[in-house]
Amino acid sequence: MSTVNRILTYALGLFLVSSGVAKFTGGHVFQYIEHKSGLDIFYPYVNHATGAAEILVGLLILVPATRLVGSLGAAGIMAGAIGFHLSPWLGVSMPTGLADGASAPWTAADFAQSTTSVTFALAIVAFVRAMVIVRNERRRRTADVVASGSPAVVSVVNV
Repeated sequence: MSTVNRILTYALGLFLVSSGVAKFTGGHVFQYIEHKSGLDIFYPYVNHATGAAEILVGLLILVPATRLVGSLGAAGIMAGAIGFHLSPWLGVSMPTGLADGASAPWTAADFAQSTTSVTFALAIVAFVRAMVIVRNERRRRTADVVASGSPAVVSVVNV
């Protein structure tokens, strides 16, 4: 693995771990989804489940033996994030935070008036990077099997 590829892989793993930890220490995305959807399951339940999943797949990406599984999980989580950003419940541009004194049940006044598209862009970048890791890991594993000279592989290659 090249140095740039290694750095980007570790960056994705660390990004997912930090993003997952943030789901337990604050944030406002799931409160906003709860407000827009009217479903009270998003915060804290889906928020914490997503945070735990992000921490898990981030750690899996950091370990070479589990990188493929972690990358597949990360791609799935980011596909879900992109889907929510494209839905009317979240949107591509969302509030930058909670207003002072905000509390459940959430109302429009509980969210900051300024908006950003950074989280949507990060979800796209993370999804693409996860898929690149999946491709690289599959290629590496295929090359390792072919290089091992396994009789089953040799017979398939020689057909």
